[in-house]
Amino acid sequence: MEKQKVDHMSYHGAPLVATIGRCRTRLTIFQVIGHVVIWLIIATFTLGIGAFFWPYAAAKLILESIVIVDEGGHASATLRCNLGFGEQIGHVVLWLILIVLTGGIAGLCYLFGVAHFVINRTELNSDALEVSH
Repeated sequence: MEKQKVDHMSYHGAPLVATIGRCRTRLTIFQVIGHVVIWLIIATFTLGIGAFFWPYAAAKLILESIVIVDEGGHASATLRCNLGFGEQIGHVVLWLILIVLTGGIAGLCYLFGVAHFVINRTELNSDALEVSH
């Protein structure tokens, strides 16, 4: 099946107006605490360098815990973030250069840049749903 943007889909020439569903999360407070503890340890052992990678991991954790639920309450899709470590390194280096060149001002936009970067590498996945209601 060929991928199409939702806003360009049609059925027999007429545009589709449909609700895909609502977003629900499977993320628990224990997963969040565990994630934060692991990244604090990583940041400590890497002398702070790991802290630049934490926003990518946090965004990926949140996005991949989201489930799209249809009107009947059944899970219809999840989000899958296709983010490689090499891409993260390139993005971090680019932002570090921008932060140095702007005297730190670009750092104010860093989290927004990370969010944009991660969301653009996220897709809907309707395969192998493992969700309990």
